[in-house]
Order: sequence, then structure tokens, then C-alpha cells
Amino acid sequence: MSKEDIHQSIAALHAEIDRLDTPDSTVKEKLTSLIQSVEKQLQEPDSTVHKESALNTLPTLIEQFEAEHPNVTDTLGRLLTTLSGMGV
Repeated sequence: MSKEDIHQSIAALHAEIDRLDTPDSTVKEKLTSLIQSVEKQLQEPDSTVHKESALNTLPTLIEQFEAEHPNVTDTLGRLLTTLSGMGV
């Protein structure tokens, strides 16, 4: 797994966010916040704050969106796998 894989997952997640058809604006806000945490972790790989934030948030978001947003869930799952594989 590489940073390029993470960037591809982030780009896919941005695309899924743009396609989301939900009146709940917090969904997009949570996903955008997650993306920002992952990007900060990539910029500062030694930062435990960003790492813990991303790793704690991803599983929760996956559970939350599983039924209503399966494409988002798939993308989040791939991102989590990629991050875990890199030790991030």
C-alpha cells in the first residue's frame, strides 16, 4: 500500500461525497473532516493526534453509513485497509 493508494481513496471519497443525495449536512461534514484528518496524517506522519483521529473515526463512519450509503462505506473500507496496511 502506498500514499498514492490513499490519495486515490481520498479522491474516490470526494467523488462519493459530491454524489451524496442527503438532506443531512452533517454526513458530508463528517466525511470532509475525516478526509482532512487523513491528509494531515500524510503531511505529518509522526503525529499521533491525526492518526488516532482517523483510525477512531473510520470504523464509526463505516458503521453509520453502511445501510444508507453503501458506496461511501466501500470507499471508507478501502481507505481504512490502505491506512492499516501502511501502519498509519
